[in-house]
Amino acid sequence: MTANPFVILYVEDNDLVRESFAELLTTDDRRVVSVADGAGAREALREQKVDLLITDINLPDGSGLDVAREALGQNPGLPVIVCSGQDLKDVTLSLGPTAHALTKPFGLEELEALVERLAR
Repeated sequence: MTANPFVILYVEDNDLVRESFAELLTTDDRRVVSVADGAGAREALREQKVDLLITDINLPDGSGLDVAREALGQNPGLPVIVCSGQDLKDVTLSLGPTAHALTKPFGLEELEALVERLAR
């Protein structure tokens, strides 16, 4: 791993999905911090520099949109990917120009391509 890896905060309440994608997204240049809920996301955002936020919309303790809004309040240039089974076009527009949507179910290739584009 590089001295200053690109840090991805991945917020997903499904344990299998979270662990699988976190493992697959981790590279020599990227570190993934994975959490299951909004409280964990907020703690991670307070404790470290995050370069990309990927969040599910429906979390057990609230909305991933609230997490995204708080993260963008701290860092307006933060790239954010919101994930849901619903159409998110209006939601990403409300979050601003650094927000992107992925509609579930999505494949690793689709996620990886977007992460690669945002990591530049």
